[in-house]
Amino acid sequence: MSWLPVYNSWVVMVGIVSLFLWKLWGVFFFLGALIFSAYFLVWEVFFPHLSRYAMAFWLFIVSEVAIFGSLLLTVLWNDDGGEGALSDSLELPFLGCFLLLTSSLTATVYHHCFGLPYSWVFLLISIFLGFGFVCLQLWEFFDCECDVLYCTYFGAAFCTVGLHFSHVVAGVAAMTVLLVSGWDTNHFYASVVVWYWHFVDYVWLWVYLLIYYV
Repeated sequence: MSWLPVYNSWVVMVGIVSLFLWKLWGVFFFLGALIFSAYFLVWEVFFPHLSRYAMAFWLFIVSEVAIFGSLLLTVLWNDDGGEGALSDSLELPFLGCFLLLTSSLTATVYHHCFGLPYSWVFLLISIFLGFGFVCLQLWEFFDCECDVLYCTYFGAAFCTVGLHFSHVVAGVAAMTVLLVSGWDTNHFYASVVVWYWHFVDYVWLWVYLLIYYV
């Protein structure tokens, strides 16, 4: 089932009302929405298999942004400056930044070199770097002196970091499946995995900035 018919009917209604009331901004909005609709219509007509999966993936990313945004806002709302951070910002979390950013770089190289004989090496490096980040997070969890029940701030912070940790584990697992099942056979699956890994990296930058550094 496509969402385009509902969207197109709404666009046509906006265009008709704008022309009837002679609202110039509505006409420009109608033209912009029409171009947007035409773009997705081409995707659904000529690439029906890929468009559904791509749309589902981006809807998933939007939902993830909402979840992480809610948790980070909860952390900021309950931060009165007296609790401190989970760990020193210049120790394990800072090293984690280097691991994830480097893995993002190697994943990008793999994506751009997809299909070349040795592109799998960069994917393997990304997996090892992601696994290293997982080990750092486990070390931090066991070394932390507080827990999720200590106060509201630490509860929200642990939930945010723990949720990101689960996403890193899922990303490492997805890259491992990609490496084992065929690193040069399915470009769309490789693209989705790399996009997801970039999303995980970007989220960590916000987590590091708002939970550890600020």
